[in-house]
Amino acid sequence: MKRILSILLLCSAAVGWAQNDPHLLHGFGYDYSIGVPRNNAGQLFIGNGISYVPRYVKPFNNDMSVGVSLPVGAAFVQSMVTGAGAFGANYAVCVDFAAGMGSTQSSAKMLGVFFGLGLGSYDVYYFDIFGTTRDAHYGPYVQAGFRLPYYGQDVTVVLSNWRGINANNGRSQVFALKLIYEFF
Repeated sequence: MKRILSILLLCSAAVGWAQNDPHLLHGFGYDYSIGVPRNNAGQLFIGNGISYVPRYVKPFNNDMSVGVSLPVGAAFVQSMVTGAGAFGANYAVCVDFAAGMGSTQSSAKMLGVFFGLGLGSYDVYYFDIFGTTRDAHYGPYVQAGFRLPYYGQDVTVVLSNWRGINANNGRSQVFALKLIYEFF
């Protein structure tokens, strides 16, 4: 009897896994970022850039999933203190919990929400006649947002935060508002 129950359990787990296959979703869009220093040694900066967000999700059902996202981006950055121009690069590894639209490929909901935690970095590279200076804002990463349809395109609005733990730049943090067009 134990063998029959264990075989049935294994078969039902395999059938359940097959119905909710993991899949890759991705999006591309715009981000506006602001770096905020915690002391006077850091530089306040703003950035405009692009973002690409691949997501690997494992659905619980049609409207809920857990997954891993790898948001990456590049931006043109300007220091608000010195006015110097720079290049910004950001990346993170994040575990996301999503519900509703965009949580899975088969979701039929008209609104979706998500929340994610992970680790990431927002690096700013300042160029001048003396060379290149790197200002790294690495540490815990948090993102939250919602998804909605907009003229036939699925759009994600994301608020992200890199909480810097780098003592060299005054432990500043970076906030970014992203507008991502999803490709399901």
